Amino acid sequence: MFGCPLSPKCSAHKLKISLALGTEYAIYGHMYIRAKAKKNKGSSKIYYTHELVESRRTEKGPRQITLLNLDPFDLHHDYWKMLANRIQEVISGQQRLMPLDEHMETLARHYAKLLIQKQFKENSEHQEHEADFQSVDVNAIASTEAKSIGPEYLGLEAMKQLDFFQIFKKLEFTRYAMDLAALLIVGRLVHPSSENELRRYVHQESGLEDLLQTNLAHLPKNALYETSDLLWRHKESIESFLRQHCKKMLGLGESIILYDLTNTYFEGDAHFYDKARRGKSKDKRNDRPLVTLGAVLDEQGFLKTSRIYEGNISESKTLLDMIRAVHTQAREQQPPLPVEKPTVVMDAGLATEDNLSTLKEYGFSYIVVSRSRPQNIPESQFVELKKGIKVQSFIQEQELFLYCQSEAKAGKENSMLNKAKEKMEQELVRLRQGLGQKRKLKRYDKVLERIGRLRKQYSRVSAGFDIQVHAKNHNAVNITWSFNVHKLRKPYNGSYFLRTDRTDLDNERIWSLYIMLTTVEDAFRNLKDELGLRPNFHQKPERIEGHIFITVLAYHLLHYIRYRLNQAGLYHRWETVRAWLKTHRIQTSSLPREQGGAIHIRHCTTPTFEQQDVYSALGISNVPVKPKKVVNQQK
Repeated sequence: MFGCPLSPKCSAHKLKISLALGTEYAIYGHMYIRAKAKKNKGSSKIYYTHELVESRRTEKGPRQITLLNLDPFDLHHDYWKMLANRIQEVISGQQRLMPLDEHMETLARHYAKLLIQKQFKENSEHQEHEADFQSVDVNAIASTEAKSIGPEYLGLEAMKQLDFFQIFKKLEFTRYAMDLAALLIVGRLVHPSSENELRRYVHQESGLEDLLQTNLAHLPKNALYETSDLLWRHKESIESFLRQHCKKMLGLGESIILYDLTNTYFEGDAHFYDKARRGKSKDKRNDRPLVTLGAVLDEQGFLKTSRIYEGNISESKTLLDMIRAVHTQAREQQPPLPVEKPTVVMDAGLATEDNLSTLKEYGFSYIVVSRSRPQNIPESQFVELKKGIKVQSFIQEQELFLYCQSEAKAGKENSMLNKAKEKMEQELVRLRQGLGQKRKLKRYDKVLERIGRLRKQYSRVSAGFDIQVHAKNHNAVNITWSFNVHKLRKPYNGSYFLRTDRTDLDNERIWSLYIMLTTVEDAFRNLKDELGLRPNFHQKPERIEGHIFITVLAYHLLHYIRYRLNQAGLYHRWETVRAWLKTHRIQTSSLPREQGGAIHIRHCTTPTFEQQDVYSALGISNVPVKPKKVVNQQK
């Protein structure tokens, strides 16, 4: 780690460097390992703890200073002196002509690393000093403990700007619980994974410990689960606080509300979770039990509230519960939200007549996709709203309908139509060819049955096919068909109807508000693909819902970061930004000194231009952690 990579006989290269950092000098005396006998109250059983101890001379005489707790420790007593000596050599930058065996060398470097980390933590002040020029051996400079700090820094600063720690303090979280909550939420943002994998990541790859100035290396097995439970218990308070804080800080409006559902599947069977049900999976995982997440967002994509439902729940049945939640939050907020008749935007799956009546009852307006084609559409000219979008509007029974035709939607629909048509024709060709082959389907009634299944499978295009089966005796001898696109149940011309009670809005505003539903789709894509919402590996109800809620909290960070980046003209996906930032590292550089001993500096690498742009967009420093320095002098 600190040894010269060249021959021991080579001349060391010297370099004078400037070290304008806060410095802690440690002049170590004789080190040794000590075992201390202990026993618990009420028990006669004796056990031992092991410590790395240093003997120092002081004005009051020799003193033994405990440097490090070594447990767990199982090295035979005969090797303790050798290990202590090697630890002292490593931290002092001394080289060995005769290396120790691999196990002893690994132990020595491990404990030396812990001792240096302890020195960094004890040297917590970051005072600027005059330049400190030292002469060091450049051939023996080593960099260790390099960890990712860029994504963690951005996530933690977003948490601070959104005042997460303020609500944690109000909820009387301990400092330890706050640190673990930050680990869970920022961890879900930068490294979506299980709790066990997150423990490994923060210990081996992440610089989050440096940012939080805490030690997360030896987390108890259930610590993260217990913190997840704690967050879930305070879900309503945390979401309400974030809603109010974001609105006040960013000047967000709440006149437009977007609502939609998504679901996620379980890898296990989730037998003990009542909401785990079989249903139609949006991830095409109908083989697994599901759970559903409902989300309400504003027109900027900021999350207002969320709810967890059964996996097989109908979309239309969840709306009343969600609207009540938003309505209650708006009324109870102090001061009350100045909302004048908010408008809910939702897709056709939720736009039932019952749901529209409920919205009106609670004082909400609506913009929805009509579930059916209006009757008696008046003859009028389409007006081009923007390139590729034509609309015409009309009023029926105090509702405004917007008849829209989209070239892009028409292209997508025709592509899907042609694909389905080609697949069905391929199946018909295969079926017809089998009529002349041995051991293939030939019976007339079975051929008709097979065609019926094909019509059900390709229902999108089935009505356009006219299929004739020619029979002889009881067998089919030929199959012919033709296709007429005009016989399909609906025109595939990219048309759809929007429906609203907001007759005060012009056509462009109505259409643009509806297009905001893509914000919800984007939010759910972030939750699933970038923040690890799917799949869910937990079995206990509170752990399942805690996992989902942590993902929702990570979405708050992600969307806030993206919002600030967009304001600065940066429109990259989070995956791209995260990849940029992961190359920003924090590391320990160790420099053996000419006069003996070694300098250890914990510092961040210089940020790239892309990293600086991201940090600038959030108004934060380019230096995540100020450098720290300790000098271990050889006695």
